[in-house]
Amino acid sequence: MQGYCKVILWAFMLCVLQGVVAVLPVSQAQALTIYVDEANPPFMYRANERAAGIYPDIVRAISARAGLNVKIVPVPWRRALFHLDNGDGAVAGIYKNLERQKKYAFSEPIHREGLMIYRLKGDFDRETKIEDLSGMNVGVIRGWSYGDAFDSSRTSGLFETSEAAGDDQNFAMLVNNRVDAVIAVREAGDIWIKKLELDDQIVRALSPIYENQTFIAINRTSKDIATLSLINRAIAELIEDGTIETVISNAVNQAIGSGFH
Repeated sequence: MQGYCKVILWAFMLCVLQGVVAVLPVSQAQALTIYVDEANPPFMYRANERAAGIYPDIVRAISARAGLNVKIVPVPWRRALFHLDNGDGAVAGIYKNLERQKKYAFSEPIHREGLMIYRLKGDFDRETKIEDLSGMNVGVIRGWSYGDAFDSSRTSGLFETSEAAGDDQNFAMLVNNRVDAVIAVREAGDIWIKKLELDDQIVRALSPIYENQTFIAINRTSKDIATLSLINRAIAELIEDGTIETVISNAVNQAIGSGFH
């Protein structure tokens, strides 16, 4: 009888322990994996085998403020989206569009990116709107959504696109006359032009064609979706006390002096 009671007691304790683990926040149970693009400086890139850039640094600030245990993994963007589709972790630095909202839950915005048109100096004609790209072949990053307006214009055939792994490859195609224009986020495009020493060949439009907010996204079927409330609370605090702006400024300065390729 005593042995039977011990078995019952151990079974009860095991059930309690499993229940506790099930309700523990990520910070106490297991790390939440957050994937970022490995080739999109200064926003997110691989440097010395770790994730670097604006979004990894913002994620680190969020995790520290929220007490979350996170693992930030830099991978090709399409692979990051593959993991997100499978409910395997989260993705940071992603745009929100109508199709994605059906599958993913999004955090509050973590940044705002201005999409700019870049052209060769001799060809530039003050293009600042999507409609100005009519009939052109435009360099874009493979696997990216640039927002509903751009994506729908692309699908409608307003312009053609040529895809590359990163902005640096797109600018190489531009100077070799393989595309007519490149769409890039201002911070990333400007840094690549400096690093590639193309200031005398390429010009940027003065204003963005539009701005996209960026987010952290988690698949709606993921077991980690409950962490969004902690993430959002931390984002609000970091915006209010100015920490996010400091993180962004520091990350851009670090990217300018880094040796990413």
